Amino acid sequence: MSEPDQLEAERTIRELRAAGRLAEAARLVSRLGPYGAADGPDATTSLGAAVLEEYGDQLAAVDPAAADAAYRDAANDQRSFAGGATSGGEGLARIAEADRIEAKRRR
Repeated sequence: MSEPDQLEAERTIRELRAAGRLAEAARLVSRLGPYGAADGPDATTSLGAAVLEEYGDQLAAVDPAAADAAYRDAANDQRSFAGGATSGGEGLARIAEADRIEAKRRR
């Protein structure tokens, strides 16, 4: 996917998320590219992981299995995002986020 396509996907995902349409946003996460896009002021979490985690939170009470899958996907997306870190400290912070998300899974 080209960079303009990834930027368009990022814009669309952010809009859907802001509108509370997490299921739709979650379906587009794979379009963000191999390292995703940063979310939040410190860029520690990927946009894809943030959306998938929020979606998992939304599903947790009504469909625990689907929530578990969303958390698994969120942690995996976050690990991919960590692969694009430009320093060791940044990479460790991003992996810590993946571990935090992974801890939400029901085993």
